[in-house]
Amino acid sequence: MSRKQRLAQRRAMLIAECGMQRTMLQMQSRQLGLNTGWIKSGDGLLAKLKSIPAWAGLLMAAVVIIVPGKVTSIARSGLMLWQLWRSLKPDNESNTSN
Repeated sequence: MSRKQRLAQRRAMLIAECGMQRTMLQMQSRQLGLNTGWIKSGDGLLAKLKSIPAWAGLLMAAVVIIVPGKVTSIARSGLMLWQLWRSLKPDNESNTSN
């Protein structure tokens, strides 16, 4: 087998490997998009609540009235989710209202 044939065979093998890696990356990124889709919907909800602060107040009051014993755990969970959302949000979108 000549050097030219070996190189052509190696090139074909590398192209096939790249195709398999590309397919695997597409599948993984699709799954990641499904797992993190709630972040985008939460961003829209947050924007709506910011535009109408009374709704946010009513929502918090309803939670306090409905489950008064769990306010601390709900607040802790909410704070953790907010911190997670802030850490995952792209830097160019943060603090755009200031």
